[in-house]
Amino acid sequence: MPVVEAVVNEEKLRQLLSEQTESETLDYKEAFDLSHKADEVELAKDLGAMQFSGGYVVIGADSRGRLTNRFTPSHAALLDEARLRKKMAKYLPEPLDLLAATHELDGHPVGIIYVGPHRDCFAVFRANGQYLKADGTVVIVFRQGEVFARHGSSSERWRQDDINTIRQCIEDRAKEKWRRELAADFDEMGIGRRAQRLVAGPATNLTWKLDDETFRAAVIELVRSRDSIPLQLLAQRVPADARSLISLGDRDELSTLLNRLACLAALGVSLGRRWLVDLGIEALGNAYDLGFRDSDQQASKVVSSPEVWLLVLERVFAVGAFAVRREDWRTVRALALRAGEPDSGRQFWRTWIRHGLTMAARSQLFAGEEGGRKIELSLLSLAQQVVRSESCLRLDAGEDDDRVLDSLCQFDALASLVAVGDARNLDSSVFYTSFARFYTNRTEPAIRRLVRDASMRAILFPLPDHELAAALREINRMANQASFAFSGWGGYDDPVILSFLEANPPDPSVFS
Repeated sequence: MPVVEAVVNEEKLRQLLSEQTESETLDYKEAFDLSHKADEVELAKDLGAMQFSGGYVVIGADSRGRLTNRFTPSHAALLDEARLRKKMAKYLPEPLDLLAATHELDGHPVGIIYVGPHRDCFAVFRANGQYLKADGTVVIVFRQGEVFARHGSSSERWRQDDINTIRQCIEDRAKEKWRRELAADFDEMGIGRRAQRLVAGPATNLTWKLDDETFRAAVIELVRSRDSIPLQLLAQRVPADARSLISLGDRDELSTLLNRLACLAALGVSLGRRWLVDLGIEALGNAYDLGFRDSDQQASKVVSSPEVWLLVLERVFAVGAFAVRREDWRTVRALALRAGEPDSGRQFWRTWIRHGLTMAARSQLFAGEEGGRKIELSLLSLAQQVVRSESCLRLDAGEDDDRVLDSLCQFDALASLVAVGDARNLDSSVFYTSFARFYTNRTEPAIRRLVRDASMRAILFPLPDHELAAALREINRMANQASFAFSGWGGYDDPVILSFLEANPPDPSVFS
């Protein structure tokens, strides 16, 4: 579906025509005459239905986006925004976010109408929409008090499942309110004004060297102003800056750089900006891949490749835990499936989680000391320290909030299941159960939800029940084995999970 934005210029019109198909946010009309009551009412029906999430009506094109040349200059002259607004206001509730324009394409006028989502997340018609046919028959398209919604390319009376769309819209509006409150807090601290001055300058002003509060405020300002260029330039500078820090052996500065990249992804999750999430993950991936480059110079690197990989994974888990707490399953999946090795035909470790964890363990990076005795560190504990040190990664939790560790365990388990489902393979090269060090009750709620929540399951493990059951059994087996030295994971206790496993008995042929 096309990106919905308050733009009706010729470039946007051509983009909409290139879609070549109608959708929930796009409708084509071969002809339109605003002076005809039937056309007026039918347009009101479409615009009202689109006020769930906004959309466009293109006039002068057939259902495949091909120009019909049936929208004449005299018709185009009537498509004045003020006139259109006055007519639509009879049927649609205020405030009405509406734009209209006509453009000449191939010598013929083509109209474009934009309607924004209503602030209440749906529109209730304020008057009957009806007209007389030539034979005197009254046609009632909609009645006062009715609600219409887009179902595919059709504008129809709303139905039960449209409530989910409304609920999501209300949640998004709550996020907007939170952003405004956050900006107000920044203003009180002086950070907001500093960030505004920073982003108002050259695009290169945005740098990972800013303190965490100013960086976060600057990113929010850029998101609010829809200016992604400074963020893209920042991401493009990552490989060169990180390589320099690796060569200098500056682990602290390298950690700061990686923290800022994790902050990008976390803010994308928090603000519901998919492009920002993807930008942050891609930048973390580019930093991770530095460990594979210049392999003949590994000995000269002050920060070893396994150290780089572990530092990145700590931030991956921090972002993944935040995504779990926000129930952003798309981000959980994206973080879980990022490739572990370059596409060179020799991939053994399927994901960066499995690869980096193994390389760090082989390099004894989890060996630590506490009170004069040797201990084995955990990737989840290291990630928890990152979350504690970076407010950007715990916008919804305190430094010592138990939810942070719970969500780290749950991300690890869900990422393991995602990897198994994607590979359709239970081999140990696919996943490892780091969560096994901790009690079952930290991890189990996410598994319980995966079993019961169809929408979550569709994103994370879109395979039949017997395959999920096989994955759950193998993960449980490995977790029990890994937890032996720590008295952590004790096996499934939840009756929902146990009933699911009982209903799907072991099948040796699964994943064989």
